[in-house]
Amino acid sequence: MPNTHGLNRSLGAAVGAIAIVSLLSGGALFVALSQLQTVTDARARSNQIIRGLDDFRIAMLNQEAGLRGYLLTGKETSLEPYRAGRAALDETIAGIRQLLGGNSTQSARLADAETVARAWQQNVGEPAVHEMADPATRAEGIRIESSGEGKRRFEEFRAKLRMIQDEEERVLAFHNDMLSRAQRNASIALWVSAIVTLLICAAIGVAINRFIAQPLIQLAGVMRRLAQRDLSVEVPSTRLRSEVGEMARAVEIFKNGLIELDRTSVLRATADTLPAMVGYVDANRRIGFLNGEFGRWFNLQAEDVSQLYGRPLAQVFAADAFPGVAEELEAAFSGDEMHFEHQLTRHGSPRRDVEAVYRPHRAPDGRILGVVTLLTDITERKRMERRLEQQARDLLRSNEELEQFAYVASHDLKAPLRGIENLTSWIEEDLEQFLAGDTRTNMDLLKGRVRRLESLLEDPLAYSRSGRDEATVDLVDAKKLVEELAILVSSPQGFSVVASPSLPTVMTARAPLTQALQNLIGNAIMHHDHPADGHVWVDAQPLPDAVEFTVMDDGPGIPERFRDRVFGMFQTLKPRDEVEGSGMGLAIVKKLIDRQGGRIWLTDSPKGRGLAVHFVWPTEKKGT
Repeated sequence: MPNTHGLNRSLGAAVGAIAIVSLLSGGALFVALSQLQTVTDARARSNQIIRGLDDFRIAMLNQEAGLRGYLLTGKETSLEPYRAGRAALDETIAGIRQLLGGNSTQSARLADAETVARAWQQNVGEPAVHEMADPATRAEGIRIESSGEGKRRFEEFRAKLRMIQDEEERVLAFHNDMLSRAQRNASIALWVSAIVTLLICAAIGVAINRFIAQPLIQLAGVMRRLAQRDLSVEVPSTRLRSEVGEMARAVEIFKNGLIELDRTSVLRATADTLPAMVGYVDANRRIGFLNGEFGRWFNLQAEDVSQLYGRPLAQVFAADAFPGVAEELEAAFSGDEMHFEHQLTRHGSPRRDVEAVYRPHRAPDGRILGVVTLLTDITERKRMERRLEQQARDLLRSNEELEQFAYVASHDLKAPLRGIENLTSWIEEDLEQFLAGDTRTNMDLLKGRVRRLESLLEDPLAYSRSGRDEATVDLVDAKKLVEELAILVSSPQGFSVVASPSLPTVMTARAPLTQALQNLIGNAIMHHDHPADGHVWVDAQPLPDAVEFTVMDDGPGIPERFRDRVFGMFQTLKPRDEVEGSGMGLAIVKKLIDRQGGRIWLTDSPKGRGLAVHFVWPTEKKGT
């Protein structure tokens, strides 16, 4: 069983991934917002400093404007801007100093600007106001203001402020850039977090659909089909390593249980129809299965043999002992497969012959779980065997008598035939000078009829004996055999018998193969229309567990309409006056081949004219 990855663990991992992404994105957003807040604070401080510098500048301008108005008018009311500027200057400088904080460079520049401003007040503003208060010294006050020192100090003051303001504006620009980047980073963090979270949620949705929803829908469909007893359905998702996979494997077990239940029902129904007693005895010698035939043979005291399952064997078969329970059944429990015959009394019937097979049933580890028993009524078969044995003996005796009769008939009839042949020869010798024309022809016909009658006596005997004897199986060199037969058949001068190099060496019975090839080659020579330059070719090609031999010639051939007829006994296609044969040659060949389990057929010769005789000759493997 595959290792299981729980759905809780998988979903927990997915939720954890979302939490980690959210935490990371939140952290990134927090950092971005912190940077944004810092930059915003720094930017606000720079703006305040710049506004403070403007206030500083305005306070000094108000002082200068109030002083000039007072010098022009001499009225005390004209000094209001001057006095207001002095008061604002102190407050503005204090505010700017507080904003600069630890910035020593800017603080030093502010101190320089303050020094210049204070120097203008001490050396220009205050002396001019003091001298203008006394009419006698007003001219001196005007001279102090118009001497140019105030303008010089104002320009120096403005330069100091410009340095501070330029630095703050540069810092402000830097902070503005930092603010843009912080805003962009915060936006990126938000978008990345949203996209990653969305992708994880989509992946979770796809995974749930693929590994949970769809498999569960498929399993529901499978269960509906199983409920309808459709056991051909395939159970999906059995290889998933999750609770869904566990469920699928449980459905598979359920399906196999239904299959086993159906198989058991079918097997029992099948076993109940068998005319044999089929049973199973477990290792505890208890009944595991009995078919209906047991109930018909034994008085088992049960309406249904299935009610006996699980009961001890000795208890069920108390009245009539189970066949072979003392010896053969125990031998089967020891691991031996037992075959034996037994005479058994069928309930309410005479004793009958029973053939029994007890086969051990083993577990994968070799333990014997029980014994399968098969008891078959062979009474009729035994009776038939005895009848067949008697018929075989009668047939053997009949064959022996027929063969003896054929031999005696052949032997006794040959004697007068030889006498007629001798008498014909003597007449030819006595009347040699008078034999001419029709007389010579008639004498030749007489001798031919004698030879044909002798052949008619010999060939049926040969046909009856062909293939009957047990032939010795050995290695036969077919090429060498054909070459020997070419010499043995005494072919006419100029006639050639060619053995193909493809002729194999086969394991077979030599005698019937020799007789078949000899008859076919002899037939081809006998019926050739040009024996002076005729040819016979013997070829072969291998087949699985057989060889296909082909004997071809370039003679007149056989018309296709006669090719089935020539295998009959005493069949010739030419008149008896032209061919002195019995018509038994191909009949003997066919009988030899049939006895070997082969077949024979005729086709046109591939040499252009003539006949090709094909026959399949079964062979045996070496060592068998």
